[in-house]
Amino acid sequence: MSRPTILIVEDYHPQQFVFRQLCERFGYDAYIVGTGEAALGALAITQYAAVIMDINLPGIDGIETARQLRASEAGTGRRTPIVALTASGVPHLRETCLAAGMDDYMSKPFSVEAFRRLLLRWTYDSHRPNVSLITAAVGDDELLFG
Repeated sequence: MSRPTILIVEDYHPQQFVFRQLCERFGYDAYIVGTGEAALGALAITQYAAVIMDINLPGIDGIETARQLRASEAGTGRRTPIVALTASGVPHLRETCLAAGMDDYMSKPFSVEAFRRLLLRWTYDSHRPNVSLITAAVGDDELLFG
């Protein structure tokens, strides 16, 4: 049985490594791209369990990428969960992300447990239970860099 895949849109290589490790830890595959354009290309050819998207990307930023993804999904009956991830302290950024079509927002740095809960909220499928996600060890509260 294949594992669900999370699309990670992050241009910072050390952070890409962290996301790959976290996804694998919780029973997901990670497909990682570094630009909004690459994310839209990846989303045009396959479906993902969710998209974890940095806001500050080279080329089109995460907010515009989310807008374009939502436009491409219009009328298809499909809605891929998108979670904004940023270290930016810009006021009202959460509201801007949600208005662009993102479903959730998480600030960097974040804890392993916060990431697990985010996956549980947006990707858990009761018809295909992900034991790695629901049985994670308690105490995973270390902060990850951002």
